[in-house]
Amino acid sequence: MLKVFTNIDKVKEEWDNINVSDFLHSSFLEIFYISHTKIKHLFVIDTHTRLYAHVFELNFDKTANYINSNLLAFFIKFIKFDVLYLTNSFLTNIPAFFSNKQIDLKEFLSVLKHNYSLLIVPDFVFKNIIAEKNEFSKVEVEEEMVLEISENWNGIDNYISDLRKKYRNKVKKIINSSSKLEIKSLNSVDLVFYADNIQGLFSQVINESRFSGPLFNTNSFSLLVKKDIFKVYGYFINNNLIAFSSEIHQDKTLYSYYTGFDKSINKILPIYGRMLIETINNAIKLKMTKVVFGRTANEFKSNFGAIPIKSYVYIKVKNKYLNILLKPIFKRLTIKNWIKRNPFKK
Repeated sequence: MLKVFTNIDKVKEEWDNINVSDFLHSSFLEIFYISHTKIKHLFVIDTHTRLYAHVFELNFDKTANYINSNLLAFFIKFIKFDVLYLTNSFLTNIPAFFSNKQIDLKEFLSVLKHNYSLLIVPDFVFKNIIAEKNEFSKVEVEEEMVLEISENWNGIDNYISDLRKKYRNKVKKIINSSSKLEIKSLNSVDLVFYADNIQGLFSQVINESRFSGPLFNTNSFSLLVKKDIFKVYGYFINNNLIAFSSEIHQDKTLYSYYTGFDKSINKILPIYGRMLIETINNAIKLKMTKVVFGRTANEFKSNFGAIPIKSYVYIKVKNKYLNILLKPIFKRLTIKNWIKRNPFKK
């Protein structure tokens, strides 16, 4: 029978009794648990299952960006839900669950003692649950941008030479014009020292996000780096931190995650472009097979060879009457159109 805990200390010993990925190990989840106290953390467990989930307040004000109707966009700005999100909401493309059987959603919800009004299930979890799936609204979210690393790339020069002339020149220009940047790998002590700077740089980026979920606490970085789970890089000019990037290495995949940079400096110095190039360079050095760049700035990332992978979430309002009422609105949610680039030689 499924059990749900909200205190990791009460489940930690049993949680690690089965072999799970690094992203589901209690030592990894504990960092998010202690660093994010404004949300509810759920640890779902039985003999065959480990599922980490969140409950948090979601304001739909930014979701209006996804609606192609001014009237509906105005209406949805005033909607607020307590969301039950069935995975780690801070790492939305990395599954925070394990089960060698399908998870019975009805059973899980029957033992859940925490209020929620909206259920959101990412596609990679949805295919592993038993539920009345016609009650859910399927909503496309921004694509995940992925770059496949060629076996022929032994260094960044090989990657650059595989680009068509127009894009090759763009990359070389970015590298040359950002040559004053000093790039350092930051350890846990550095991250404590630069904590305020990093939070400020992150805020400049996250404030322009098209979605308003729970805010990642960048103070988590020092703990994640100390456990050798994340890599964080600082970008400096004259010893001043003006940007940072973070990475997770799992199997043969490099996940490019949270970033932050000074928006005003980025207008005159291509910081963000240089960060993408450095991420590709790191992946090549580490013999990775692909880079997952995440879901923002998709058109810009396609200039570097990243291709879009469709992503979906499945949404259900707990109140069945409100669910029926809001389904047409959920169906009107659309992602922003953008132009896909083809930078590689044929």
